[in-house]
Amino acid sequence: MPDSFRWRLTGRRDQLLVDLEERTVQNTKAKALDDAVRAYLRLVGGNAVEPGRGAFGDLLATADERGGLSAAEIAEILAVDELPVQYEPATWSIGNDEE
Repeated sequence: MPDSFRWRLTGRRDQLLVDLEERTVQNTKAKALDDAVRAYLRLVGGNAVEPGRGAFGDLLATADERGGLSAAEIAEILAVDELPVQYEPATWSIGNDEE
């Protein structure tokens, strides 16, 4: 029989799971937790999901090598399967267009 996991759902924990379920676009709390755990492990590295240095390690190493990164480059490095990260340039305006 497979191992099982019980998590006492206090009001705070239940809300965390609801928020997680919505943000991961999963239809069950178990799937949402699975996505969150996998994303975390891919970000930190040094584990069964991501044996290398992980996305955070890649980010720091790349920034150190290049001396800095653009927002688009940061988004590309931090994006993992379970947690896509996309950068869209902001629109800027200075002054008043109406005269």
